[in-house]
Amino acid sequence: MPARSDNIPQFDELYSVSDLHMGGAETGSQIFNSGAELAKLIEFLRTKPGNVALVINGDMVDFLAEPGARAFDPDGAIQKLDRIARDAAFAPVWKALKKFVGTRDRRLIITLGNHDVELSLPWVREHLLQLIAGDDDAARGRIMLAFDGTGFLCRVGNATVLCLHGNEVDDWNVTDFETIRRCGRDLQQGRSVDPWIPNAGTHLVIEVMNDIKRGYPFVDLLKPELEAVIPVLLAVAPEKRDQIGGVFPVLKRLAMDKFRRATGLLGAEEEREEISLKANGAPMPRRQIDHGALMTQMDDRLQRGVEPVSLLPDIERARQLGVPDAVWSWVRGKDVRETLRRALDDLQKDRSFEWSLADDTFHQLDDTIASNIDFVLAGHTHLERALPRRARNGFYFNSGTWARLIRLAPNALADQAEFNKIYGAMAAGTMKALDEFPGLVLQRRTVVAVRPGSGGTRGELMRWDTVNGKPDLVPVGANAGMTKP
Repeated sequence: MPARSDNIPQFDELYSVSDLHMGGAETGSQIFNSGAELAKLIEFLRTKPGNVALVINGDMVDFLAEPGARAFDPDGAIQKLDRIARDAAFAPVWKALKKFVGTRDRRLIITLGNHDVELSLPWVREHLLQLIAGDDDAARGRIMLAFDGTGFLCRVGNATVLCLHGNEVDDWNVTDFETIRRCGRDLQQGRSVDPWIPNAGTHLVIEVMNDIKRGYPFVDLLKPELEAVIPVLLAVAPEKRDQIGGVFPVLKRLAMDKFRRATGLLGAEEEREEISLKANGAPMPRRQIDHGALMTQMDDRLQRGVEPVSLLPDIERARQLGVPDAVWSWVRGKDVRETLRRALDDLQKDRSFEWSLADDTFHQLDDTIASNIDFVLAGHTHLERALPRRARNGFYFNSGTWARLIRLAPNALADQAEFNKIYGAMAAGTMKALDEFPGLVLQRRTVVAVRPGSGGTRGELMRWDTVNGKPDLVPVGANAGMTKP
């Protein structure tokens, strides 16, 4: 195989943020509320000396959070992008980005996430450039879009840096770049377009979570996602049982995506599986699964003492997600607060918020990416990380998120009385109630910095915070920085 060209961008310093999730028309439901703070960071980077790059490493906007959200919306994406850019909560960011790319020796790099895949369509990509740079050709030349799934490769000092969102190794949220390319080609050329089949995670958001989180917005903030989301949905919204039944076809889709990725068939022309999904808001022309009947069948099996997990395609995974306990508690009419606390009980031992923990995304990216990449920068998980690569040279950083996060303390999960207090805020149905409960919502505003240091190029996990009344980049911890000699 030919060697990779050394003709790649070179920067003096690079700063990466990810998972802004700008989207959602209702102020009380937007998970990103750091527009003013991010605008200040962008201005801070704009005024630094040297050749400086800012990377927005996926999920810059969130089309899945917008009114009338669809799993994939080629026709409505520009209108949604315009609404997001005008929204008072997000407008400071767009204004700061426009000023940033209007400055010499600045570069803005945007990679694709799994909540903003429409950005990769040619007409949406052009509109994004217009929003940020207008007709200023020089400013446009300072924007680099990595929307094809290959990531963004560059050099900082003596180090090679690869930026990619991270959903590339997530079976729930893998992006089918080849299908998106074909869709863009066919729409531009006036051909008929095959109905869009979303990945499992997108289907879960559109068909199940979006409706439920209008009353329970906290489900959008809880991490780790897979260990909490299904038990939580079953516990807090039993009246949504037909929609929650949509989880089961999602799990089937997940299993098929995982198989297709393993065999190299993701993106290939394929026979459409018979599950109830929608494309552009319209039912697909194939057999539908009756979720209501599925849940009725589950009720019947529960009454006969049969575990509901037997309905799922992946038995062991369902056990790990706590589905049987949550459904049993619901059918037996237990207090929803007790049901929810029990569903989340395993999180007492959870270490996901430790920045030094080697999680699944780290392991998979580390196994996949070649050893000659000195710094691997990702996002997607919303959980910040700083780790040396295993049995390879180099380091891995995850820039977490600028959106809200919820972390439930072990003592709150262990004590029902303590948990009941938190539940009051969680069931109130507004972000304001969550924000006002002491210690419940985290705002981490993580930044990964790669820049010259003593002895080589140094990567460091940092947060944009206030120090002595002045905003500044603050190291996360003594060992959250690593140097490539």
